[in-house]
Amino acid sequence: MDRPAVTALLAFEAVGLVLGGMRLLDRVDLIIGPGERVAILADSGSGKSWLLKLAIGLTPPGSGTVRLMGVALDATGPDARRLLRARCGVAMQGGSLLGDLSIEENMRLAMDSGSGRTARRIDRLLLEFGLEQVAAARADTLSAGERRRAELARAFVRDPELLILDEPFEGAFARGDMLEAQVRRRIVPQGRALLLLTQDMALAGRLCERVYRLERGRLIQQDAAVTAPIATS
Repeated sequence: MDRPAVTALLAFEAVGLVLGGMRLLDRVDLIIGPGERVAILADSGSGKSWLLKLAIGLTPPGSGTVRLMGVALDATGPDARRLLRARCGVAMQGGSLLGDLSIEENMRLAMDSGSGRTARRIDRLLLEFGLEQVAAARADTLSAGERRRAELARAFVRDPELLILDEPFEGAFARGDMLEAQVRRRIVPQGRALLLLTQDMALAGRLCERVYRLERGRLIQQDAAVTAPIATS
């Protein structure tokens, strides 16, 4: 018996984007299925962060179609897009925490309810990401590293099917290795899909099975040997 086709969690179909007279994306095709981990390497200013906005329906493509959980985002209304985004975990470069709220309040905003189960999940994430001591602090009073850890913890709060992380460890400095290990534990064994947007070739090789480079608006697949981390004795 034939198995039913698996719906891609994220698909870019001939997506183009022009901003300020500059072509950032040129007929980009990309499919990420359940459990797949994909990285896109791109230099600053090349359109990397726009890929995240397109993927979750924060901006429409100039041409082509973006499908999230099998649904064409340009054919849905705002409420439907919000429901689709709720199935994703997102960490944006530069952050998106509300500065006048505490870390814990920011995480609660991402949840549907204030149940005891929700509270336990938040407490567990705060502990795992080393934020238990600053949970009640306003986001705008924290260091860049603390805010980054809070962004990553919040990305997992809804138990997402797909993670979209843009330079996830930027500003983490001494805690970068710990954060990478924590993210890996929450993605790989649990079969979550990942779209990693980064300039870090070694990180892409460590976290992802498939790696592309964004060059002149087009995705070029990279050889695994090029992106794999160099072994050290």
